[in-house]
Amino acid sequence: MCSLIKLNSSTSGTSFVETARKLPASERPFYLGQCQHWIRAPHLSADALTGKGDTVQHWDYLMVTKASTSDSNSVPADLASSIEQAWSITAGVDDQQLASLPETKSQRAAASSPPLPHGWSPQDHSGLDAAEVPTDLEASLKLSSYPLGSKKESSSKPVILQNWVAEFGSRHPGPVDMFNLLSYLPDGRPQYFQFVAAFMESVGSKYGGEPVFLGAGGIDGWSSKANEKPEAGAEWADTALIHYPSIWHFAKMLDDPAYADVDRKFKQGAIRDNPLICCTEIDLK
Repeated sequence: MCSLIKLNSSTSGTSFVETARKLPASERPFYLGQCQHWIRAPHLSADALTGKGDTVQHWDYLMVTKASTSDSNSVPADLASSIEQAWSITAGVDDQQLASLPETKSQRAAASSPPLPHGWSPQDHSGLDAAEVPTDLEASLKLSSYPLGSKKESSSKPVILQNWVAEFGSRHPGPVDMFNLLSYLPDGRPQYFQFVAAFMESVGSKYGGEPVFLGAGGIDGWSSKANEKPEAGAEWADTALIHYPSIWHFAKMLDDPAYADVDRKFKQGAIRDNPLICCTEIDLK
């Protein structure tokens, strides 16, 4: 179960994380990440995910836990009282994939990050600033969205991803994880998985992109589904969490012509909606 979580006003992030760390190993989340920014805001489930009011819903954490038939939210009891609001979705993640997360995380930490060209760093983002972005891509550095907790009104301009990367990357040069929600156009799922294969074989691996997990089966349910009553096909189908050595690696990957090639060849015409929220993992050891 993947859950976006907003803490109640009486709970600090520090106390929430400390409680999570003290949980027995069998109850501890497989993953806990602090939510940073909607890289791409959702169209589906928009009221639930970005809020009905004039302010963008501020999610504090992304938490991945083992789904429970007795508790649709699957939130450990010691953490539940700290949560004001949650949006959860089922994700059929292989048990072996989950069990290997700690080892895979250690391997990533020990590995060297792929080098980036000049102009793609906190000290010098001239390359990012000068990037020329194609206008026909599903995902690009020109994506616009409102930051978590920001005002939605028209007088508040959305943040262009290119600019957000420069700001966020200057204060967080370390790893990031991109949580994906996926809804497909008719017969789009097989085509999208062709995109995933081509992406990982080329530009993904070039910039250190690596799946933390791939979760199938979101179509079985998410916490706002009953209220939304989505039309057949206009549903969340899959989830994914993809790791990058830094936001700079993610941004340069989007800037690479090879990414444009696989986007145009496989992603276009396959995706109904693919919001991404950037998270930074919290060590629960």
